[in-house]
Amino acid sequence: MNKLKALSVLFRCAELYRDNLVGNNLLFVCSDKHLNMKMFPVAFLAGNFMHLTGVKFKGKAQSSVAFYNACLDKRLSAEDFEMATDGTTELKLRVLPALFKSNLSATMVGTYKGNRPKLETDRLAGGVKACMGFVFSQETQFYVPNTVLNEDVRDVTGSKLRIIATFRKMIDEERYYERVYMAKKVKWDHVKLPSEYSYLDIPTE
Repeated sequence: MNKLKALSVLFRCAELYRDNLVGNNLLFVCSDKHLNMKMFPVAFLAGNFMHLTGVKFKGKAQSSVAFYNACLDKRLSAEDFEMATDGTTELKLRVLPALFKSNLSATMVGTYKGNRPKLETDRLAGGVKACMGFVFSQETQFYVPNTVLNEDVRDVTGSKLRIIATFRKMIDEERYYERVYMAKKVKWDHVKLPSEYSYLDIPTE
């Protein structure tokens, strides 16, 4: 992938990120095979975008927010960034459009196995084709995205849980009202949500 092709993908991804994720919380409602529930809330900020692309920004401001805005406004040029020499930038850009949909195309969450010396992340959410990594932010008190892998989430995680539903809200809103994903073949009448999330709109039978 050359830089001109990369620019096209970056511009498209910035729009998808704006439309579906930036300024939002996603709440992954996760379950083990016994329908024990675990909630995994994450947040997406403008400054997270650059870290997911795998490129190095050479702009004057050299800030992650400036990079996102340059992509969104289509002001970024081929001279403003570098791609990783090991091919990881291309791998990330190939899967970013699918991951930047409203629920990351995520069907599973797991704890990162930690088997790659150069990769630092805590949790991974995704599916069989790609996944996104998250680390806990003391500033936001949420998990925030910090990497993308062009791999099956099952191969890079342990303690895996199935995502049975995903909800979305703006970060400054108190409750999750928008349901963006529901898994199939779930015994919803057996699902017991934690009391603080009992208001979530899930099927009753």
